[in-house]
Amino acid sequence: MLSRIKKSCQILWAVLILSACSPLPLTQAVSQFSTALNQAPLAASIPLSTLQQLDPQLLRPASLYPQLADTPLPVLTALYQYHQHCSGSLDGVPAAFAQFERALCQNTLLPAGWFGAHPVSPLGGSQAWYYLQRHPDAAATLQFLLHVRERPQALGGIGQLSDDNLDALANGQTWLLQDGNLWRQHQQQWLRYAPEVWQPLAQQARLTLVAAGGRCDITLGTLCVNPLNSYASWWRSLLGAAALMAALALGWAAWQRRCLQQCQRFIVQMLTHELRTPITQLGNVVEHFRRDFDDLPPQAQSGFGALANSVQRMRQMAEASQHYLSGDGSRDVLEMPQAVWLSEWLQHIAGSYTDLTFCLDADRQLALPLYWTSLCLNNLLDNAFCHGCAPVRLTASWRKGRLKLQVTDGGTLAAGSLPALRHLSSPQARMGLGLTIVRRVMRRLNGRLTQSGPPTTFTLELPCDSQK
Repeated sequence: MLSRIKKSCQILWAVLILSACSPLPLTQAVSQFSTALNQAPLAASIPLSTLQQLDPQLLRPASLYPQLADTPLPVLTALYQYHQHCSGSLDGVPAAFAQFERALCQNTLLPAGWFGAHPVSPLGGSQAWYYLQRHPDAAATLQFLLHVRERPQALGGIGQLSDDNLDALANGQTWLLQDGNLWRQHQQQWLRYAPEVWQPLAQQARLTLVAAGGRCDITLGTLCVNPLNSYASWWRSLLGAAALMAALALGWAAWQRRCLQQCQRFIVQMLTHELRTPITQLGNVVEHFRRDFDDLPPQAQSGFGALANSVQRMRQMAEASQHYLSGDGSRDVLEMPQAVWLSEWLQHIAGSYTDLTFCLDADRQLALPLYWTSLCLNNLLDNAFCHGCAPVRLTASWRKGRLKLQVTDGGTLAAGSLPALRHLSSPQARMGLGLTIVRRVMRRLNGRLTQSGPPTTFTLELPCDSQK
């Protein structure tokens, strides 16, 4: 399966490279985009002849500001004061504009031809706009003589263009971009396309249209046409493919691990099943010896206790493996606390060892996971008798919900050497392996194993509830 994943990755990589490296030529893409626009729906259209009939000053954004280049500032100030209050001097003001201000103040009507001859006021804006502030009834006659900014909704919204775009339109440019809307001069018309119309067409042609000022492969009026950033889409595709391959690889690894676990589980089940038969036979032999215990020689009687204890521990191990391999949800049965008197439990443990003394500060009934706690304590006692020095002593105490069991022997193992015992290659390596098992079991029971000395002391601490 791994070879198939690798092959799929290679094929996908090749497809991505080919797709990223074979765009249309840019000029051909622009032609394709223009052709697609010819069939696209329009947001607005304005005949070019309509705009050409306007006075050029009514298209220029500069016409909206005071004409400081043509009229001195004191004259503009006097004109403004007269316009606001109909009083003051109009000396220095051109005669036509002085006539206009007097007509406004005297409510005198002016012919439309006068506005055509003088479209823009020295104060900025069209003369028609100032006139309509006093005579709104003349709007139908003077509407065409307003500046495009003074009627932003007319002429397809040309009055909403920015200063730069208005100047570009007046200077004969044929492509504009404003607030996402694309403006295009085509077949004697100015056409406006909404963003949701022209942007998908540009993406299909693999183009980006941006205002001039940066990279510019091809110029369209005030716009720059560049190829669509194929690297971004290529990297997105590549990352998506990588994520897919990673998911497949993780799935394959999880499947392999599951297969390995199932295989190991089957082997352990088989070995456990095979062990149960000789353990049962050994149990029968022990029972036979138990019945004839009084007839055994004294030396055989002393060894009978060790044999019976070993068989009992083998039975417990077989039962434990059966619980953990059954898969029926009874995995935690061996970890369920059982109520036991501390003195009875320790006497049972100590009965399997000769020359072991134990100290108990106070007897009480505790709730303990007996199987695992006994396993850990027996492991420490075995290590003390096998690898330590006499005398061996077991001390038990309970305080504030925690049971402390200390196994001390006459050895000189220094404090802090517990982690090093896991890496022993000497005959004590079995001791390190047993301590590793104890540490893992105690961690599972929310307890801990610590070591101190000399004399060599191993301490088990685990939480348990008192039943008294």
